[in-house]
Order: sequence, then C-alpha cells, then structure tokens
Amino acid sequence: MPHAPDTAFDHHDRTEFQLERLILFSDAVFAIAITLLIIEIKVPELHERTNHAAFVSLLRLIPKFVGFFIGFFVIATYWAAHHRIFRFVRRYDDGLIWLNIFFLLSIVLMPFTSAYYGEYPMLRVPFVLYCASVMGTGLLQMLMQRTLANPKRNYVYPEALAHPDLDLGRPLIPTAVFALGIVLTLVFPHSFISRPVFILIFPFMMLYGKRYKRLQREYEARQQVHQTQPAQQEQLI
Repeated sequence: MPHAPDTAFDHHDRTEFQLERLILFSDAVFAIAITLLIIEIKVPELHERTNHAAFVSLLRLIPKFVGFFIGFFVIATYWAAHHRIFRFVRRYDDGLIWLNIFFLLSIVLMPFTSAYYGEYPMLRVPFVLYCASVMGTGLLQMLMQRTLANPKRNYVYPEALAHPDLDLGRPLIPTAVFALGIVLTLVFPHSFISRPVFILIFPFMMLYGKRYKRLQREYEARQQVHQTQPAQQEQLI
C-alpha cells in the first residue's frame, strides 16, 4: 500500500509558528517606526562654532523634540497594547492578518505626522493631522480588540474572551483625547489650548485603572468558579 510523502505538515501544527511570524513582523514594524522618529531630527549646522550658537540651535529644536517624545510614547503605548492582546491569540486567518497590516500602516504613518507637527507646532493643519493619525490607530486597535473578543471568530481561547486586557475602555481613552484636541483646535482656532491636550491621557488612565482592577477581580472570580466546578463533579463521581 503506497504511503503519502512524509512531510512536516503530517506531524506538526504550524499555526503557532505562523503566529510567531506575525508577531515578529509587527514588532519589527514598531521598531522601525519608533527609530524613524529620531532620524527626522537633524543635527543643526553651526555657522558660528561658539557655545552660544550651539545653545541657540538646540533651543530651536525644542518643538521637534517635543514631537519626538510624544510620538515615541504614543507608538510605545500601542506596541504594549499589541503585545498585550496578541498573547491571547491561538489561531489566525486572512481577515486578522489584513486587520493587523492596516493597524501597522497607521503606525508607520506616525513618524511623518509627528515630524510634521514638530516642524510646525504653531499651525493647526499639522496638529490636526497628527491627532487624526493617532485617532486612526486607536480606532483600528479598538476594532482589532473587538474582533479578537468575538466568540464567532474563535481567535482566542474562550476563557480569555472576558479578560480585561480586551476591554475597549483602554484604547478609547487616547482616541477620545486626541479627538478632543481636534475639536478644541477647530473651536478655538487662534488659541493654543489644544496643544497640551494629550496630558489628559494620564489622569484618565489612572481613573481607568480602577475599572481595570474591578474587571480583573471579576475575571479571576469566574476563573475560580470554572476551576472548582470540575473538581466538585469528580468528587460526586
């Protein structure tokens, strides 16, 4: 009786390996995007090689460095979120792959929008563009988390569907804050009240921490119930 060719597919499920490739590719995109932020800041040319000229040239770079630090921590925050939610994934399909690609597309755009805002911090258009860029990333993250938490998709283990790390409240905060920045810029076009709006993320995240702890307690309580039920059934048997 003829035997089929013995291949790796006969013995190994490569889903875990392919998921690892997906995550490693995402990590590489994040690393490149976060590196491009600093590349946009050029070393100033000194027409006069004096300490005063060097100091003045650094002062002129302050807006760019502000844009760099904001962009750095925004991208780092979304990388942490990507790492946090993808640890639950057990399977994938083309839909999840392309959703992740569009999410990474929004990440790759951030070095440009951040540099544009850092170059012209007093203008409305660069600020609105940067806020819209961050909002787009936040909305895509919310869509990804909602997709992962959909039991019909079967992307994650059933017991992980109610995990607080898949709660939409966390990605909603920066999305709403940067949306507020756009609104303030449009309502008060001659004021700079919208520029430090991103600072609101920190108190809102502290408030969200209380919700996260509550969801964590509820999740752990449900897990304990599920673990004790089989033990009780075994005792009855």
